[in-house]
Amino acid sequence: MGYALVGLGHLTLEELLPAFGECKKSKPVALVSGSPEKLKKVAQQYGIKPESCYSYEDYDKLKDNAEVKVIYIVLPNSMHAEYTIRGAQAGKHILCEKPMANSAAECEAMIAACKKANRKLMIAYRIQYEPYNRLVRKMVRENKWGKTKYIQAQNSQSSANPDHWRHKKALAGGGALPDIGLYCLNTSRFLLGTEPTEVFGYSYSTPGNPLFKEVEEVMSWQMRFPGAFWSTASPTTTPTTRASTA
Repeated sequence: MGYALVGLGHLTLEELLPAFGECKKSKPVALVSGSPEKLKKVAQQYGIKPESCYSYEDYDKLKDNAEVKVIYIVLPNSMHAEYTIRGAQAGKHILCEKPMANSAAECEAMIAACKKANRKLMIAYRIQYEPYNRLVRKMVRENKWGKTKYIQAQNSQSSANPDHWRHKKALAGGGALPDIGLYCLNTSRFLLGTEPTEVFGYSYSTPGNPLFKEVEEVMSWQMRFPGAFWSTASPTTTPTTRASTA
């Protein structure tokens, strides 16, 4: 299965492309980037043909590349909707990084475009497929250690560059919650197989910190699930990004 990777940032270069080396049924066959120099260097490193390297302006030409069956979108959050829709219109299946988009309306447009094109759309949450996570879900749902009363989740990420897209609201959509805290939210829902009925929370950003002029530094919230079960989370984006759900 041939993949086109869109965006040559840290995740693509440090995690995704090396991981393809361990895949038995998938391989990278095309790259899309706004940097011609990086595009050429990475393509040579991974044996990708020059004619299978595209700029963002040439992105729609992927429709003519028969080797590409799936487009993997690894771009800032605000770009997910546009490139998913254009990718579906090019006739390719879509794997898109989290969070899906910056609004529910964008998510619905992405789903509609893929349905119209009869292409599959998947968001890159992996815990649903990892054996240990599936085992924990089984134990929780079967009350192996008794009825679950409380889950606490926390996630942090370092990002000390004020010019990074994660610190720009137009690109990221928000700070700690949509970027990091969603892992806590996703995991709680995955384990329980149900949806919260009540939510409350608060955010905090250190006054005067240039990293958080546009997005929140810390987000803490609490969710109540059916059966009086509680989950709390605290995500942080800063030199620390922490998320926790309880």
